[in-house]
Amino acid sequence: MPAVASIPAPPAAAQRRRFSPVASASLRRVASGGGSSWRSERRLMSELERTVTAGAAERVIRSYVGTKSERAALAALSRLLMDSDPLAIPFYEAVTQARWFKWSSIHAAAVAALLEGNGSTGESRTLISDSISQHLQSTNEVALFYCDLMAAFSSRGLKDRAMDFYTELRSMPLSGRKTYMAMIKSLCLMGLPSEAEKTLREMVSLGYQPEAFQFGSVAKCYGKSGSLVDMERVITSMADAGIRFGTGAADTVLSCYSSCRDHSKMLAWLKKMRKLRIAPTTKGYNFVLNSCSSLASVVQELDPSLPLSTTGLVKRLRSISTPAAEVELVQELLASSSVLDKAMEWSETEVKLNLHGFSTVSAYVLMLQWVDAVKGRELPLEVSVVCGIGKHSDVRGEPKVRELAQEVLSRMGSPLQLSTRNKGRLVAKRDRVKQWLASFPVPEEGTDQWPDATSQQPYVFTLFRKLGQFFSNLV
Repeated sequence: MPAVASIPAPPAAAQRRRFSPVASASLRRVASGGGSSWRSERRLMSELERTVTAGAAERVIRSYVGTKSERAALAALSRLLMDSDPLAIPFYEAVTQARWFKWSSIHAAAVAALLEGNGSTGESRTLISDSISQHLQSTNEVALFYCDLMAAFSSRGLKDRAMDFYTELRSMPLSGRKTYMAMIKSLCLMGLPSEAEKTLREMVSLGYQPEAFQFGSVAKCYGKSGSLVDMERVITSMADAGIRFGTGAADTVLSCYSSCRDHSKMLAWLKKMRKLRIAPTTKGYNFVLNSCSSLASVVQELDPSLPLSTTGLVKRLRSISTPAAEVELVQELLASSSVLDKAMEWSETEVKLNLHGFSTVSAYVLMLQWVDAVKGRELPLEVSVVCGIGKHSDVRGEPKVRELAQEVLSRMGSPLQLSTRNKGRLVAKRDRVKQWLASFPVPEEGTDQWPDATSQQPYVFTLFRKLGQFFSNLV
């Protein structure tokens, strides 16, 4: 494949244009990396931030791609593309020259969109035409590439070019369930619900069975555009298309109502799920709690009056004039233990609360539930809360869930501390946890206040914890 024309790196890292486009789920998954790949990616980004010339940046890139694994290199490329960093272009060129290189529709589309957004229209079109002529063997493969181009260009605000690809796509003979699913997804990302619904109907008429996800994407697209009647019509049509009302369909409906913050409808669906014995999933838990703006503001502030019990949380939400449906939503989830039961793992040696996959708001509520659940039970030798180190987070810097977990548990007076062997795990021995739980919560009138030892103690704990994190990251 011909090399992509490089865009010289700017003379200083501060001049790099960064913004956060709506990246595709596939690109986001690759960028999440994992393990040592994630750590090496962080070191790469630090090195690139220190470069001051284009030549120095390209030397760092070539060295990284030449010495790291395919997984690490592709994760770093995806991260640069998500950050709209111009260095993604020379990085992609280095990747195409690696011995393990395999052409990727997602990456090629994202690079083409970045080139066009940076004013390199000629290079962008050359990359697209070369990709089609050299790497795609069938009409269906070209159609899928056009879908990725639609998503990539529209996410950067290049709506006219995205529509050009859609016009090209419609002029081709289309077939295959995968093609229609990709087209529906791309049209929804472009904010075209009526076109997406028309494609969905066409897919059904040709005998390709859609999933709840496709209906949910179209319904949410209508909801975001303000057409709530159309959103509910699409939701209702799921049953007509033979979609069974299970956990997948339930999550789809909850995500639709959460996108337009219709708390009363979400509450009705949660009650219907309870009657049908369909337990909320982690996704559903996130959808519901993330839509509760009053709850989110309580968590984000992390002020001294942050509730440290489920009772205190409900009381606080009622005191700040939260809409009744929002309070009832939180109570409905607190009354169900299905999500907590899946997140909590018991063994002979350890009880573990796993916060992977939860947003900060959901992690906070889940921890309050968890304290209620372990209180009074016979504990194994060790108790831990696994919060990760932020490698799957879209936000760089301090891992938000870990920061929240440490802060909340510290305010509770919990003995759980960051493990020296695993920076994404808070751990304590059974006896210390039993002593803590026996004295927790503090009396009702002080439930939402700082622990009683001294008024300065939580601040000191927080200060030492942040200093420890700083030196740990420095090392």
